[in-house]
Amino acid sequence: MSRPGRPRNAIPSIHFAIAGWLHPEYDADILAWLNAIPKGERMNALKTALRSGGLKPGIGSDNGEPDQAESTVEEILGHWET
Repeated sequence: MSRPGRPRNAIPSIHFAIAGWLHPEYDADILAWLNAIPKGERMNALKTALRSGGLKPGIGSDNGEPDQAESTVEEILGHWET
């Protein structure tokens, strides 16, 4: 007899957790974007944003310029504006 539910994937997934704090005023656009995503769809929306945003290592760190990081965030969030 087979197991109920979705069949197991032959390649195991990798668990990756991201935690952080968002400021209600400075990060209002990110919070609005997250709140607009239906429950259970945040990971797919985040993966789409990361893939389409062209994020590169170093953005937001000391070697990246703040204007460059801000424009990248605006580009990512622009995909969900209506």
